[in-house]
Amino acid sequence: MKTAIYETDVQYDFSVREGALFVRANKPKTALPYGAEERLPNIFAIHKNAIDNNYLFLGSVDRHFYEDAELIRNQGGVFDDHCMNGTWGQLRLKELEPQKDIYIRAKDGPELGIKIYTNNELEKYTEAAEKNKMHLIFEKQNYNVGTNPNFEPAFKKLLDKGLQRVIVNGFATDYCDKAAVLKMAEIRDKYQKPLEIYVVTDAIEAVNINFEGKVDPEFGNKALEEMSKAGAKLITTKQVLEGKL
Repeated sequence: MKTAIYETDVQYDFSVREGALFVRANKPKTALPYGAEERLPNIFAIHKNAIDNNYLFLGSVDRHFYEDAELIRNQGGVFDDHCMNGTWGQLRLKELEPQKDIYIRAKDGPELGIKIYTNNELEKYTEAAEKNKMHLIFEKQNYNVGTNPNFEPAFKKLLDKGLQRVIVNGFATDYCDKAAVLKMAEIRDKYQKPLEIYVVTDAIEAVNINFEGKVDPEFGNKALEEMSKAGAKLITTKQVLEGKL
């Protein structure tokens, strides 16, 4: 069965305590790794396992510009500046080597319009992911990867080429993870494809702050419930490494 790993926003601003939007589920600060930091060894182990098993590599990254609507600096925005274009915090973690990334953009730069790839371009990039083991990484200016207009057609091409299983990890459970899983499920159902979606519960972390900016200790668990209702299967890193999917 053709399998892909999907690494959601494993970027410095989300993954480490020095990051601009460190994901920690409102856990108290400790000297030991906590929040997203505590999940990173599992993410790295799954990454290596994916290489060893010749899986496809997919994922996403935030790439923000000052005008992006979700930033607090703009009226109606709810998030502090994070993963700003060209900054350290926007980079994927160095431990995700080898990084053979093809970035599928939603737009080319600040104050520029939406970027739409041609069918031939998406065919070339999906072929590169399959034959040359390049990593397809979808850029976004919103927590929802579905707002990148190139995600659905590219993902559909991978399904057409036989992709039947996706293993999701990364950050954050209640925002980017949930949005990606629900979008994958939507595409699966729309095109009636036999896709299995797995969410690795000990390789993700929640924000536990809702869309109104209020602390909700159950917000991450509610997201897991939504993903389960959409058909995603909740598993552990141990199950992934032991091949028990």
